[in-house]
Amino acid sequence: MESGQHIEKTIQLLEGIRPHAPYFALSAKQEENEIGVIQTLNEELERQGEMPLHSFKSRGQGKDPPDCEATDDEGRRIGIEVTELVDGTAIAASREGNFVRQDLPEVQSVVETVSDIIRRKDSAKVCGGPYDQYILVIYCDDPGYLDHQVLEAIREKQFDPTRLIDRAYFLASYCPWEGSCPLIELQLGRA
Repeated sequence: MESGQHIEKTIQLLEGIRPHAPYFALSAKQEENEIGVIQTLNEELERQGEMPLHSFKSRGQGKDPPDCEATDDEGRRIGIEVTELVDGTAIAASREGNFVRQDLPEVQSVVETVSDIIRRKDSAKVCGGPYDQYILVIYCDDPGYLDHQVLEAIREKQFDPTRLIDRAYFLASYCPWEGSCPLIELQLGRA
């Protein structure tokens, strides 16, 4: 490939990447990004000594929730709902080439937002299945939310009981001082 073609191809690839919170949004296709989140989740689960997921695939637009399916080592079917915690105003501004200065949100406000996500996703009418286990992954690359105090508050919070969701995780983008993507299993009560 000639140099000019290589540069043009690189530019085309970069056009699909949003400028704000891009770590998990490297494709213009949502399904590809969801699979990328699950791959990262799987790597972090294995790093923590947890059972890995296999054969993960997107269910496709209009066939969710859940967004994806997988199996575990015992062949059980796993439904995986994938959702992002991000400041929509900052994304919209960055797409228009503007920079929005984000004030760090109050720690309790972020924890309440996570609680709201869990409640909303727990009340979903599931398509497909049946699933032996239902997992929620809340992922985040938004610097406004990735404060150490916020992560600790999320780690320590006992969230309301769930009826659908068996396990929930908060997955943050790569953290150089940890050498990984921080993965927090959220403490869920059971209904």
